[in-house]
Amino acid sequence: MTTPDGVFDKIRSDKPMGATLDKARGTTTYRLFAPRARNAWLCFFDRPAAVTWTPSFKRFPPTEEYRMWKDPKDGVWEITTRGLDVGRFYGFRVDGPPGDGEGFDPAFVVGDPYGRAAANADGLTIVVDPAATNQWFKGWTDQAWQTPNPQDAVIYECHVRGMTVHPSSGAPAAKRGKFAGLVGTLGKGTGLDHVKRLGANTIELLPISEFSESSDPYNWGYATVYYFAPESTYAQEPEKGSGFYELKQLVNDLHNQGFAVVLDMVYNHVGGPNVFALIDRKCYFRLNPDLSFSNHSACGNDVKTESPMMRKLILDSIRYYMEEFHVDGFRLDLAELIDMETMLAIRDVARAINPKAILISEPWSPGRGENKYQLRGTGWSAWNNDFRYAAKDFVRGSGNRDWLKGSVFGSVDLWALNPLQPVNYLESHDDVAYIDEITTNPGKDGRTLNDRDAALNRLAATILFTSLGKTMLYEGQEFLRSKWGIYNTYNRGDAVNAVRWTDRDRPLAKQALDYYSGLTQLRMSAEGSSFRVAQRPPRSYYRWLLPENPKLMGYVVNVPQLHAGRGFAVLLNADDRDRKMEVELGGATAWKMIGNGREINRKGLSPRGWPAGKSPPTWPAGWKGEIDVPKLESIVLMNGF
Repeated sequence: MTTPDGVFDKIRSDKPMGATLDKARGTTTYRLFAPRARNAWLCFFDRPAAVTWTPSFKRFPPTEEYRMWKDPKDGVWEITTRGLDVGRFYGFRVDGPPGDGEGFDPAFVVGDPYGRAAANADGLTIVVDPAATNQWFKGWTDQAWQTPNPQDAVIYECHVRGMTVHPSSGAPAAKRGKFAGLVGTLGKGTGLDHVKRLGANTIELLPISEFSESSDPYNWGYATVYYFAPESTYAQEPEKGSGFYELKQLVNDLHNQGFAVVLDMVYNHVGGPNVFALIDRKCYFRLNPDLSFSNHSACGNDVKTESPMMRKLILDSIRYYMEEFHVDGFRLDLAELIDMETMLAIRDVARAINPKAILISEPWSPGRGENKYQLRGTGWSAWNNDFRYAAKDFVRGSGNRDWLKGSVFGSVDLWALNPLQPVNYLESHDDVAYIDEITTNPGKDGRTLNDRDAALNRLAATILFTSLGKTMLYEGQEFLRSKWGIYNTYNRGDAVNAVRWTDRDRPLAKQALDYYSGLTQLRMSAEGSSFRVAQRPPRSYYRWLLPENPKLMGYVVNVPQLHAGRGFAVLLNADDRDRKMEVELGGATAWKMIGNGREINRKGLSPRGWPAGKSPPTWPAGWKGEIDVPKLESIVLMNGF
């Protein structure tokens, strides 16, 4: 049995990897880390792929091939060619020792793990000029951009293709489903116009690094092949490497439209073709005793993030996307599988470039559980599944108020050091859409809306936006978008996953969108600063209202005033009957109702049944009494009047 005997813990190189242009000398240098390889060759092709599968499998010979030389001190293979090889298709052949658990195949041409562009996931990598401007990238104009303060983040998770591929997006037909499609929605009232109207200020893109191909053009992207290459199917001219430049243009334009940009990165496993296994399987992957892949990711392999050169690749990619593409931060998929030393190194690299870098962990894995408790105080935020499940349970009438209280209070009594750590959410790309989760329709299919489902969604949204922690929405949640009751729609194509912007025209969907927009604007207002708290507040900052009925709950926030913003009283009724709630408002100023479960208006609203034309009621400072809360709805009061 051939094993590396810890060699990968000792070998490391600080040399730049991949293809490096030297314009002064007119040369291109290629480097590949493969310390156990016996030979490595640089191969150039005049086509985007080294093989074809149709009508039958065939390998194409390279137009040029050069044997590389190995530096025995660091295991890096290298060669320098004359000329600037911009636009050339290239890859490597790697030959290594045979034996148990090995993956070397010198007949297979693999793309460059550091390649900045790829023709497609099954094809070759492409040399690009990082400094170039062209028809796809006009140059940076985002110099005035500032990443939002962490407590101010309202995150909108979305998919590049899903947001614009449907004709209802209004994006130009040639740009639908592409990087350019998002900006193509400006002026159409969909896409970016929609997110701006909603009030979100941070766009979190599902993976955009080159990922595995499939027969369906829709793909979530959680099967990375080339970490440094923007996804070719999102590019207008992938065989010219345009995606490299188009992603730059997208980030530039998003900044100029007022959005921070967060990239979802998948460092815990890789997709196919598995170029890393062909370069050195034992270097890049955790293996079982029988040398099969460890598979706690449930995706076929677990990347060995603790290996020094895999860690270098991860850190290099973090620097790359922040410096080359100006992104504001990252969300790491199944980050429980990333060793903590690497997680902290990512933090240090990112924050050295941008002290306000947004860093979010998905703090679990299918095979090993979760580690968000270990993230406490590390500077990492994490998806807060406690909030997700507790809020769902409460609005469906299950009670669980103690669990929900902990999540509403920023999870600081559960796992977080401060409210900057939890990312609270009701819906994400994973699992089922929220309207499908709560619907009583057959098959959990929420496409046919009803008043009850819409009310439960608004009730949960009230909790989300009046809690401490970062707030996240998933595309379409705010207008009751259904995924037909299907869990994990990664393989269900555009039919299920494309956002249909005309869905907003349904009356209940329009009401929901207006309500979400009102909640976002409230949270981001000067008055709503009460919910945007960076440090752990005293427990008295939220005063809980817990009637005997477990389906009722409320909280009075920032009374007396301890933080910027107004005082609030949030009353929640998850019962199927109208209920009265005993409330002691406190404070030194008068109160008005600004939310009635169906509408948000910071100037004041009237309770249901209030005489038409009569001014909205005012509750005096320190008022104590009962307030009617309609079934399945909420009441939000604010002071300062």
